Amino acid sequence: MSSSPVSADTPSSSEAAFAPAFRCSTRDRGRKAAWVHVAGELDLAAAPLLERTLHQASKRARLVVLDLRDLTRADSSGVGVIVEASASARRSGRRLILVRGLSQVDRLLALTGASNAVEIVDLAAGEPAIQALLHIARKDRADARARRRGARGVVTFLSANQLTRGVDALAARGVQRES
Repeated sequence: MSSSPVSADTPSSSEAAFAPAFRCSTRDRGRKAAWVHVAGELDLAAAPLLERTLHQASKRARLVVLDLRDLTRADSSGVGVIVEASASARRSGRRLILVRGLSQVDRLLALTGASNAVEIVDLAAGEPAIQALLHIARKDRADARARRRGARGVVTFLSANQLTRGVDALAARGVQRES
């Protein structure tokens, strides 16, 4: 398990006195998962650092969990990096899961229409990182059960007569049965 803290440089010393620096650290859980923790202000200056970190983490792991609980502020450029990283992960058959932080991030996701494009889990302030993975696993199992129940429900809803009539109707239209 590796950990690599990184900080973004702030533009001036007077701004540094008032604004918390952006910090980003990663912990690998092997090829299956990586944990990215961010803290401070996610703004235009910090967005490229987050982008690089998420890109590196997603190259190493199939699941990346991005913990936003310690962010103090985020702007649209930071949220844009998160949305693009989520879309990129989906395109490559991977996942990016957010641990909900600031309500400001939720509002920006909703305003941009990207709230449906990201997966979010809720954790309490002191809950350990592994809890997010457990939440995800439970949700995935529940989704799989719902898909299986839905498919069975369609089959049990149709009676034997309805199935026979449907097959006969297809045959009448010239659709051949597979052997």
